Amino acid sequence: MKHLELLGVKGYDFNIGKYLSDGMELFKKDIGGFIVATLLLFVMNFIPFCGILGMGNFYKICKKVDEGEKVSVGDIFDFTDFVMYLKLFLLIFAIVIIAMIPVQISLLPVIFAASASEGSLSETGSALFAGGMGIWFLLVMILIFAIAVAMFFVQPLISLHRMTSVREAFMLSWKIARRNFLKIFVFSIIVGFISQLGVIACGIGVLFSIPLGICMKYAAYKDVLESVNQKMV
Repeated sequence: MKHLELLGVKGYDFNIGKYLSDGMELFKKDIGGFIVATLLLFVMNFIPFCGILGMGNFYKICKKVDEGEKVSVGDIFDFTDFVMYLKLFLLIFAIVIIAMIPVQISLLPVIFAASASEGSLSETGSALFAGGMGIWFLLVMILIFAIAVAMFFVQPLISLHRMTSVREAFMLSWKIARRNFLKIFVFSIIVGFISQLGVIACGIGVLFSIPLGICMKYAAYKDVLESVNQKMV
């Protein structure tokens, strides 16, 4: 993978159906282990800055299961990449703050109008429309989705391919993701929907749907990154 950050990224196939199927097969290999890992991932989310680290470790578990290696319960608590993920967390936080600035600015006309009209709902509604809140909100949502797709490969590049620079991982992820931006966007929506299906079963089902969704994303990471790497070496 070391060649990728130095060379241009060529095209590759992004097969959504294949990744959904491969992810399902991977999940079947160790359903019990993935459920336990999901429970421990919930625990990791209660530790400051460690939720995103836990997800990265989950991908390491997926790789071990995929390659037939023994998985330990403590694998989810691996803090080897803590500094890298702390930097990634701060980067994401900064991006979100910057993305929200236009929304905050658009609220100023609403605040001023509400003050001038003593909080009249009709005046506030008119100011909200005039201030372009809806347009700004739409633009911010588009920006957030674009950033999410751009960062699609950052975690596997850090956890699975051992990149040691968040900036380089982000830049490389964008180079790869932009080749199939729309397909990755659609795939992310599908996997997100699958991951939330467990909520329907009184919430207990998320112990199955969440790891299944993660396995599907791992299948995509594995296929794309290996494909790109083979073309560049």
